[in-house]
Amino acid sequence: MAHLTSGLMSWMKSGTSRNDLLTWAKTEYGKDWRFAYEFMLKNNGRSPNLSELNGPRYFRKEVA
Repeated sequence: MAHLTSGLMSWMKSGTSRNDLLTWAKTEYGKDWRFAYEFMLKNNGRSPNLSELNGPRYFRKEVA
């Protein structure tokens, strides 16, 4: 899996076009593809991580 991920990341960083980013966003991000596409355009091809995609996660401790 690490080999696949590193291969995809090197492909993404090696002079990708807008069409390549659009295809990647639609393939990998489902309903959030528009957000991911715009994010990649603004951030030089870097894809959003989970917290950027879904917002920060807050864990609350239950009080007994």
